[in-house]
Amino acid sequence: VEIDAVFPVLHGPYGEDGTLQGLLELSGIPYVGAPVLASAVCMDKYTTKRILASHGVPHVPAIPVERYAWRTKREEVLANLLERVSYPLFAKPSGSGSSLGVTKVKSPDALAGALDEAFLYDTRALVEPAMEGCLEVECSVLGNEEPVASIAGQILPRREFYDYEAKYLEDTTELAIPARLDPEMMEMVRELAVQAFLVTGCKGMARVDFFVDLKARKAYVNELNTIPGFTRVSMYPKMWEASGLSFPELVKRLVDLALERQTQSWREVYRRT
Repeated sequence: VEIDAVFPVLHGPYGEDGTLQGLLELSGIPYVGAPVLASAVCMDKYTTKRILASHGVPHVPAIPVERYAWRTKREEVLANLLERVSYPLFAKPSGSGSSLGVTKVKSPDALAGALDEAFLYDTRALVEPAMEGCLEVECSVLGNEEPVASIAGQILPRREFYDYEAKYLEDTTELAIPARLDPEMMEMVRELAVQAFLVTGCKGMARVDFFVDLKARKAYVNELNTIPGFTRVSMYPKMWEASGLSFPELVKRLVDLALERQTQSWREVYRRT
C-alpha cells in the first residue's frame, strides 16, 4: 500500500515519545510532526528543561527524583526535598502526558503520596513550584527550519488546576484566544515559543505551554507538546484559526512540511549521492 504521509494523532508513550516516529523512519514514510530525537526529548520534561537551560530559555525549574532512589532511600530523599521546597508545588511524572500522575501538593505531609502517584507513570518524577499568580498560556508553532508562532491563547480552568478531568471529562474550562496579554508580553511569548521549538529540534508542529508572570514581566516555558490535541476545538488549531489559518489549510500545511522534510532526510540525501 502506497502511503503518502502519516499524520500521528496519538498522545503519550509509543505515540508521542519517538517510538512511532522511529518505526516510520525505518519504513521510509513521511510523517507530520517532530522527528525521533525531538519527540523523545520533549516527552521527558526534565530533559526538555536541561536543553532549554543550556540555551538560556526561561523555564519552570524542577527537582528530579529517581524511582530507584525513592524506593531504596525514601526517607533520605524526602528529607532532602522538604528542606528545598515551598508550597504549593506540583509532583509529576517526567515522561507522561495529559496530566496523568500530576498532584498539586499544599503541605509537607502530602508530598510522599504525590510522588508515589507520579512513579506509577514513569521512573523519574519532578517536583516543581506551582507558579502561583501566573497565567497559563499556550502558543502554537508551525514550520521546519523557519517556524512561526500563532497568537497565544490562555487556559482558564474551573478546577484547581488543568488536570486530566478538566482536559477530557468536563466542559468547564474556558479558553481565551487571544490570551489576556498586552502586545509586548504577547510578542515575548511568541518569540520564546519559536526559540523553544528550535532548540529542542522540533519540526512541523508543537504547542508550547507557558506560565506568564505579568507583574515581573516574564514568561516561563513549562513544556512542549509535539502532538497537541487536534480536534476542531483543540487549542492548537484554534490558535491558528485566530491567526488567520483555517483548519483545512493547517492540515495541508502540516502534510506539506512532512513531505518537505522527507526530501531533506539522510535517506533521501544518500540516495542522490
